[in-house]
Amino acid sequence: MPAKTIAFINFKGGVGKTSNVVNLGAVLAKTYQKKVLIVDLDAQCNATFWLLGHMERLRLENESQKTTSQIFRDHVNGTHIFDFDEAVIRGVPRSSAGNPHIPCLDLLGAHVDLLETEDILSSRTLQPYFTFLEKTLKPHIKGYDYVFLDCPPNIYNVAKNALFFADYYIIPYVPDFLSLSGFRAFARVVKRFQNQASGYKPKLSQPKIAGAIINKYKLVGNVFQNAVNELKLEMGDLRAQGLVHAQAAIIEPYIRDCSKMAECSNFHLPVTIHHNKALSAQDYEELASDFIGHFAQF
Repeated sequence: MPAKTIAFINFKGGVGKTSNVVNLGAVLAKTYQKKVLIVDLDAQCNATFWLLGHMERLRLENESQKTTSQIFRDHVNGTHIFDFDEAVIRGVPRSSAGNPHIPCLDLLGAHVDLLETEDILSSRTLQPYFTFLEKTLKPHIKGYDYVFLDCPPNIYNVAKNALFFADYYIIPYVPDFLSLSGFRAFARVVKRFQNQASGYKPKLSQPKIAGAIINKYKLVGNVFQNAVNELKLEMGDLRAQGLVHAQAAIIEPYIRDCSKMAECSNFHLPVTIHHNKALSAQDYEELASDFIGHFAQF
């Protein structure tokens, strides 16, 4: 089976995008023995910082040629510096002794240089800049079950590379009115880009928003459940308009608000390792099962 490449993207920040990538990826690799590659495309480097210890992060900060920013520099400058086998960090996170906690979970780290990449892609190339990520990484993902693209909170040039490369998109979502409004706008912007870029990849014109993951869920009155119900109605409307995939759905369960989740990034561990009895750890175990079943349909 070929790898399923999935972009986790939302142009609204603070919705749990990196948390979904790290924690879902960790459970798929640890519990289900799926081979997962996390590709950090966000200049904030949150997935990279979450999964690497202090010394590994320092090394990567000084070796930007081993990060995703080098992929774009190579295409712009006509160089071939990026080497996948040297850049990929296998078996993350690692213990203090350097042993991998999850041998099936790999990482391509990000660098703050990605901030400059946006300007470079806009001003220094006449090439179809949104194809660069796929051209570099596609030959290297055959051994993976899933490739998770952790996208920046926007739909600029780097994010468009993720949209072009990915087979499907997952929308991390916090159930409130502002997120619902953003979801509608996001679906339309994504479809516009897909139509514009479909000349380079005909299948791109097909709706690729395959689902949503609800984060920071609280069992407080009916406020959050009402917001979830509104999202379900909105997804049905967008499906009728051809703006999301025909099989698009909310992947369950919802990830509950949890203090252990809030602190696990400080320890550079996914919650399933940091505290596997936490509410959010239990939620991610169940979510991974539903995720596998959901994408088995595609």
